Amino acid sequence: MVIEFKLNERKAVEAVLWLIQKGEANMYHIWKMLFEADKYHLNKYERPVTGDTYVAMEYGTVPNWLYGKACKQIGIGFYKAGKSLFAERNYIGKFFSESDIEALEMGYKKYANLDFNSVRDINHEEPAWQKNWAKRGILKCVDIPFEDIVEDALLREDLKETARLTVI
Repeated sequence: MVIEFKLNERKAVEAVLWLIQKGEANMYHIWKMLFEADKYHLNKYERPVTGDTYVAMEYGTVPNWLYGKACKQIGIGFYKAGKSLFAERNYIGKFFSESDIEALEMGYKKYANLDFNSVRDINHEEPAWQKNWAKRGILKCVDIPFEDIVEDALLREDLKETARLTVI
């Protein structure tokens, strides 16, 4: 059995908007901040903030739905221009718990004000990225299962049973 969470698309969009409103526009930085927020929240509170799955790509961890689909939708709340994301509106705070904001703050602080190379180097130290990037073969990206993001073996086993029932 694998760990599966149901993506909360609205909350994922609001998380991007929260980071943009916090002062980050660089899409590359935003994806790494979200990974850190989801990882932190998953390991501390037994659920990710957004529920988006992640892939390992050449330059690090990337949220699958946000990068692959949301950035291409019109009127979703933000838009992509070059390598930047721009808000079309303010984020709606009612979608976040206190612990969600705690996790987003942590992800933001980890990468805020760093240059591209520093962000890449820090993110490439992530064991889940290293493990999955190493086994990609000729692929440009490979899925990072939640099992590889969860650090505690007992929590990992519990989440295999309960994760898909979790409301995000």
